[in-house]
This record gives sequence, structure tokens and C-alpha cells, in this order.
Amino acid sequence: MPEIPKKNNAESDFHRRRKAFVLFDEAVLAARDGFPGSHFDLLRQTGFTERQAHEIIECRARGYALNGDVYLYQGADFSCLSEHNKARVALFLQVFRNNGWLAENGRVYDGMSPGQIGESWTPIKEF
Repeated sequence: MPEIPKKNNAESDFHRRRKAFVLFDEAVLAARDGFPGSHFDLLRQTGFTERQAHEIIECRARGYALNGDVYLYQGADFSCLSEHNKARVALFLQVFRNNGWLAENGRVYDGMSPGQIGESWTPIKEF
């Protein structure tokens, strides 16, 4: 298995607090609790090649759950979801609730404005 590259403490701490996931057509790939890596790290450790991991990041919806809210995006620039991915996400909302990732009054966000590494970034809009 590929190793997770070393990250700064703030980044690793943030990654450990959140529940990272990637949405596929019929399944969710979710990181174990406390996983210190990025989505790329998760995909590589799951067995995807570097090329496949980059393609998945560009094309698929991915995100994380934190404090009862769910944050979604796609692409290396954390863009808002394509129409296809928005439709796919709608099918998974109940999965988020069933797994305790989305609280009763939790919010789902689409796209992120990158900020400081290791800090929560500002969502672009609510889903």
C-alpha cells in the first residue's frame, strides 16, 4: 500500500476530525475514523493508481462530514458539483443521515473556497 505523505500538523489534525468520503455510482468510499490523509491518500490506499485517483478527484463528488454538516465538491480546485454529481448526491442524502454524518438540522454544502491549510474552508453555497 502507498504511504500517506507527511503533512503539517494542522492539516493532519483537520483530516482526523472530519469523515472523508468519495461517492461512486452505487457506493460510498469512506475513510476510517481518524484517517489523517487527503482524499487522494484515501483513494491510493484503497488500491487506485495515481492516475485513477486524479481522475476520480476531477470527476466524482467527494467531501467530508464534520459536526453534523456535509461538505461536497469536485475537482482539485474544490468546485461546485456538476449537474450529474448533484443528482448523484441527492441519492445519498439518506445514507449521510443513516451513518450519523448529517444531523437532523445539519446542512449540506456545495463547493469550497480554499483557505488556510488545516482550517475549515468557506462553503460556496448550500446544496
